Amino acid sequence: MAVSITIYDGCQSIGGNKIYLEFDGHGIFFDFGINYKKLGGFCEEFLTPRAGRGIHDYLHIGQLPRLNIYRDDLIPRDIDLSGYQNLKVDAVFLSHAHLDHVGRAPMLDFRIPFVASPLTFTILKCLRDCDSHRIEHEIVYSNLRAPGKDDRYLIVEKKNLFWRRKFVVAGPLTNKFEDFMNFCPWRKKFYGGEFLMQNDFDIEFKQFDTDHSIYGSSAFGVNTSCGWIIYTGDLRMHGRFANKTRAFINGAKALCPRALIIEGTRIDASQEGITEKAVYEKCMAAASYERGLIVADFSPRNFERLDTFKKIAKELGREPVVLMKDAYCLDAISCVDGKDRMRNVRVYRDIKEKMDGYEIEVKGKHEEAFVDPTDIAKDPGEFIVCFSFWDMNRLLDIKPEGGTYIYSSSEAYTEEQAIDFLRLRNWLSLFKMKIKGFEIVEDSEGPRPKFDLGYHVSGHASGEDIVKIIDMIDPEVVIPVHTEKPEKFSELIDRKVLIPVEGASLELSNMA
Repeated sequence: MAVSITIYDGCQSIGGNKIYLEFDGHGIFFDFGINYKKLGGFCEEFLTPRAGRGIHDYLHIGQLPRLNIYRDDLIPRDIDLSGYQNLKVDAVFLSHAHLDHVGRAPMLDFRIPFVASPLTFTILKCLRDCDSHRIEHEIVYSNLRAPGKDDRYLIVEKKNLFWRRKFVVAGPLTNKFEDFMNFCPWRKKFYGGEFLMQNDFDIEFKQFDTDHSIYGSSAFGVNTSCGWIIYTGDLRMHGRFANKTRAFINGAKALCPRALIIEGTRIDASQEGITEKAVYEKCMAAASYERGLIVADFSPRNFERLDTFKKIAKELGREPVVLMKDAYCLDAISCVDGKDRMRNVRVYRDIKEKMDGYEIEVKGKHEEAFVDPTDIAKDPGEFIVCFSFWDMNRLLDIKPEGGTYIYSSSEAYTEEQAIDFLRLRNWLSLFKMKIKGFEIVEDSEGPRPKFDLGYHVSGHASGEDIVKIIDMIDPEVVIPVHTEKPEKFSELIDRKVLIPVEGASLELSNMA
């Protein structure tokens, strides 16, 4: 039978992966994410797709492929999907919990199950538990919508329940994990949401743990009549858990795969010897001379980097401080792997009138670890506070007089992100804080951020490592995705490379 791969998004861009594999009467997607580059072509902070219009705006600005596979409750009256292709979708395989891979999945038909590792499902549920306002977080459970008085506009139904789809858990299904997945901090009921194990699913696949900048990352292999098809998701070989990626490589090679769908974010970049250990040493050097407050800024849910700053805090006799949403997620992750990541960690107590449901849970477990901004202000040298740019207004409650801000995350890739760093510089200047990890420089085009890459290690493999991964797995065919330079693959590897075109099918059965 024919086996085909169609890249609906993510073939010549970084993120937005929507990769459809059709085989032997089945159809699956690998990931269903947000293409931020496409989104940025139309939207910015105050110009966004309108929530009340369901899938309408997303379809028209290219955020969703024109297919008949979406939730009925998100289709307003003035959208007719009957003329769109009605794909068979048996499941969506979610590689990890970054929104550029999963953020459009909530819009898919509720009858489509999701496949992911237990850690990925856990982190995705935390996103929804801690934020009730963004549809891209409704992956594990969702509000139903209904037509308003004008049936072109959709409103959230005020019922005391959330809808869930089936989950295929690619890993151990423990009681603590199930308990957490069935717990609702909003005190509502869940409708649906059956948990299935891999053996309950009628598609033969393998899940492999990989190393990326977020826990729970996976690669997948699916067996077809043309052989195994491997999808890497995002991965690297230079992180603290590089052994997971190596184990994946060995497992994938043993399958003698017909095709390898591989990410190429940094296909043209060298590793330059930066590892998490090197990041620790650089950040430690920046922190060791500071006697005032230290603020550590790293990407959301990068708990490996949090471990690095916890280690720095311990060695400097300080206490790490995290936000309530991070504490909630750390507790949730322990339901999967049993590790207590909240030991010797303080929780920042926000100044607010009423706590959300997840914050009440954190208070119940960790109230003794709460630290008020006034306590930090009294003894700033006792803490390393884990804040990002989006938390700068919290410094207004601490009012530090000096200190060090360590930026330990990715560089700016867009003009708007670069502008954010100018704003960040203004915040840090207000508090007379020293900046480590970036500086603002002036050139012919005006002020811009310049980054010291030693404070951050990428979540993506370098070009050299991508070539090694391909050579070690030894597939017949390579299909690059999640890259702006797919043509580099043909230059760097001596094997058949198929450069996908968005929306065009690649027929594997006809390949020599």
